[in-house]
Amino acid sequence: MTPSPGLTVRKNKQGTARADLIISSVSMHPAVKGCWLAMASTDNPAEIISRYPPAFPSSLRERLAQFIYQALHQKASLLTLTEAPASASANAADPLGQEEPQVTWFCRRYATMDTNQSFLLLLKHVGDTIDPILENQLSLAGEIISLESSVLTAECETHLMDKIAMLEEVSMVARTGGWEFDIATNIIEWSAQTYRLFGLQYGHSLGVSRSLASFPSSSRLQIKTMVSQVSFDKQPRKHELPYFTARGKQRWARLTARYMEGGEAGRVVGTIVDVSEQRRLSDTEHNFTLYLRTILDKLNDAVLTVDNQGTIITANNAVQTIFGYDIDALIGSDITDILPSVFCCKDIATAVSRLDGLITKGTQLYAVHADMHDFPIELAVSEMVQDGYRQFVVIIKDITERKLASDSIYRMAFFDDVTNLPNIKSFEHDVRKLIEQAREARKDIFCVMLDIDKFSQYNLMYGKEIADYILRILAQRVAQRVGPLFTIYRGQADRFFVLYQACFDGHDKAVEELLNEAEWELQHGVLTNIPLDGHSQAITASLSSALIEGEKATYEKVVGILEFGRNSAKKQGLSGKVAFDRRAFSDYERHNFISQAFTQALENNEFFLVLQPQYNRDHQIVCSEALLRWVQPNLGMITPGEFIPIAEQSDAIVDIGYWVIDEACRILAHCQNSGVDTRIAINISGRHIVRPDFAEKLVAMVEKWQVRPNQLQLEITETTLVSSISIVRERMEMLATIGFSFSIDDFGTGYSSLSYLKELPISELKIDRYFVDEINFDQQEVPIVNTILDMAVAMNVSTVAEGIENDIQLHYLVSRGCNILQGFHLARPVPVDEWLPLVSAGHSVP
Repeated sequence: MTPSPGLTVRKNKQGTARADLIISSVSMHPAVKGCWLAMASTDNPAEIISRYPPAFPSSLRERLAQFIYQALHQKASLLTLTEAPASASANAADPLGQEEPQVTWFCRRYATMDTNQSFLLLLKHVGDTIDPILENQLSLAGEIISLESSVLTAECETHLMDKIAMLEEVSMVARTGGWEFDIATNIIEWSAQTYRLFGLQYGHSLGVSRSLASFPSSSRLQIKTMVSQVSFDKQPRKHELPYFTARGKQRWARLTARYMEGGEAGRVVGTIVDVSEQRRLSDTEHNFTLYLRTILDKLNDAVLTVDNQGTIITANNAVQTIFGYDIDALIGSDITDILPSVFCCKDIATAVSRLDGLITKGTQLYAVHADMHDFPIELAVSEMVQDGYRQFVVIIKDITERKLASDSIYRMAFFDDVTNLPNIKSFEHDVRKLIEQAREARKDIFCVMLDIDKFSQYNLMYGKEIADYILRILAQRVAQRVGPLFTIYRGQADRFFVLYQACFDGHDKAVEELLNEAEWELQHGVLTNIPLDGHSQAITASLSSALIEGEKATYEKVVGILEFGRNSAKKQGLSGKVAFDRRAFSDYERHNFISQAFTQALENNEFFLVLQPQYNRDHQIVCSEALLRWVQPNLGMITPGEFIPIAEQSDAIVDIGYWVIDEACRILAHCQNSGVDTRIAINISGRHIVRPDFAEKLVAMVEKWQVRPNQLQLEITETTLVSSISIVRERMEMLATIGFSFSIDDFGTGYSSLSYLKELPISELKIDRYFVDEINFDQQEVPIVNTILDMAVAMNVSTVAEGIENDIQLHYLVSRGCNILQGFHLARPVPVDEWLPLVSAGHSVP
């Protein structure tokens, strides 16, 4: 059977499943329009009705309230209340025209088995009588509810005990005990955790004396006073006191006390918790503070704390050592007294942020000692918040000794110990920095190199001390003459550099005049005689200056241009001077390009030989000089006078020399295969002949092309002989035994000694064109030429005159007995393909 439409079952919160089942079955009865179960915890019927407002119409609430009141106070088992039918208007609204049936309210009261509480069972029923089946169901529901109400009461008690057990568990976990003191009865009670705290058995009867026995006498008095005060003024209090466990071990407890109403005179309740560990940690923290303080006082660095206004709050012992102030005198003073350059404003936070920028830039910081002298420091500042206020920890390290050592190391690294001038490393640093500025501003820089002529001779003549004295005198003179706008540097060995300190517009006439004046002073004011040992010693130097565009400049190029100019100045002789303007940069670039192009030139066969015939007095070709030429793809034809000196600055001249020897042997082999017997003269550089493997490679190339050694005439300059006479002699003697012949080139321009020339395996002397040019007029004697010719006769060697440009020179040399003649007047250098027909036909001079 399904419930009637709109019927609901209302139950009390304590209703059980079985009571719900009975009420549900009652509500399924066709005559029942509603069934409710309510626990009557009060004598006020309105409270019961208010729990279920939808079930009771407002028109019946007053009558139902009286009805329920009667049910609560009478012993009748069943009371009834008849509800009047609905109004006529309501019936008129019924579309079927049926009358509303009569409704009766039934109420039965049930008392519980072990309490005075009552349960009411209300039933809304159609009709004025209840059939026996429904009556039995109601009786059964009442009995069950009455019986189970006692179970519900037990369940409430169990629930309460569960709550108490949970509170005890929490108390044990939190290790917090509770206590209660009844002021009127003088009875004290403890919670289970309090018993555990003191190591006593739970439930052990306690009196006031026993409860206080676990405390020492001083603590007992404090507890009694605390309880009395709380009882009097009702204000909570707490104390930390020592106590003893049941085993006699002293520990510490924190007691709280609070007044509560209840009983005759009120109660004092509180908690008790063991704080021994917290106190130990607190003591440890205190000891740790002393420990940290001891550490701070042992530090070599000064440690200060400063508030936001710059007032010194604390200071360690090192402050007295570093600053010379008594600590007590320093505390309370302003931080600017000792660090005025750092904390120059009252806003310490601003000063700290400014300090970060100074440290980043590498700015040296200074502090002020008590005696008012400054000393260098390292500084670190960190911010912290103490008790809600901003403070700053300032750590100061005195770096006086370290800076002295650093300055000493710096001077050793960047200054010359002889002249006390900045050295080449300083020069590099300053030039690179100046180039950056000039590049950004699109301006020029100016630099001078001063290279003392033949300075090594001063070391040999006077010794190192006098040579160093000369360097110091020159350094002082340069500094005095050029003025403060220039920086002077000591370069390697006998060199000085002078750098204009600022970049400038290359068209600025005022700066141009200043630079010209500085150059004049360097050459005429600095390079004057120096008195040595009572006499005056002349000092000369080569001067190389360069004005360079910042956009094109690098340090390497600056030094390269100055070196390039120095070499050019040295070629001028003593006190040579070369000044490069902005356009000279292209000359250096060309020089630098050539110096790096030799390897590629050899690989790409850019070199080639031309041959200039040498004639005997019978006008026959007896030999030809091999002359090197170079056509560079980017630069075109480069003369030997330009690229040979550059090649001689490195081992490139060695590789080029081997190429020339190999090419000459190839040409001789071709001539030999064509039935032409001739000789070729080739120049051997000083770098070449002193190499240990020179003789071996020379012989290998001759054997490779199957030519005779005597077909090669090896020309060695007189200067090479002078510079390396012992090594050159050894090489020449060894090669001469194989069959090679040697010629002394440019004879008369060097300083060779006749004694060792006579001992060398020389087959000819070559008269330099410088002396041939002296032959200008008929019937005019040229003594130096005559002397060389006579010397050759005495040494039993041939003579070769080069650079013959006219008949006068030719006839003079022939008439004086010169053996071999060479020059443009006789034949110009020609390519190999033009030369071969000349030697094949035995070409003679017309």
